[in-house]
Amino acid sequence: MNPGRHAADDGSFGRSAGGAMVRGVVLIVVAVALGIVLLQATEGPDPFEVPPDELTGGASTVTTATGQASTTATTLAPVDPSTITVLVANGGGIAGLAAAVTDQVAAEGYQTADPTNAEQVDASVVYYTPGFEGAAETLAALFDPAPAVAPLPDPPPVDDLEAANLVLVAAADLAP
Repeated sequence: MNPGRHAADDGSFGRSAGGAMVRGVVLIVVAVALGIVLLQATEGPDPFEVPPDELTGGASTVTTATGQASTTATTLAPVDPSTITVLVANGGGIAGLAAAVTDQVAAEGYQTADPTNAEQVDASVVYYTPGFEGAAETLAALFDPAPAVAPLPDPPPVDDLEAANLVLVAAADLAP
């Protein structure tokens, strides 16, 4: 290029800029299409799907912060007892305890499995299977004193869970 001379007057600059613009647009379209394909291929949660623990009374936690202090409030989602199966096990060594507590649980609308026996315990416990923590909290709240709530241990406290979602090991503190 000679000093003082600018782009050629033959239109080559326009053709060059136009070609670059077309390539840029094509790249953007390809990137958007690739993004759509990748988003469709991932197995992310559906934003409108209710998680199973909320259907079964899972706890939802709301946390707010003001300065250094934070407050946490936990609420239980409503539980439809007719969708929950409870197995009551006698862990108190009291004749008929599991049957009596099973009758109390059934009177609240829960599905019940046949009462059984468990090793003796000092205090009652409601064990829950995965996704049923909120339902366990709701069941425990029906009793005074309220039994502790814990995940179902491995091995479970009974030989046969009978497809129960919750296992209530009743001790002497729940005796009528």
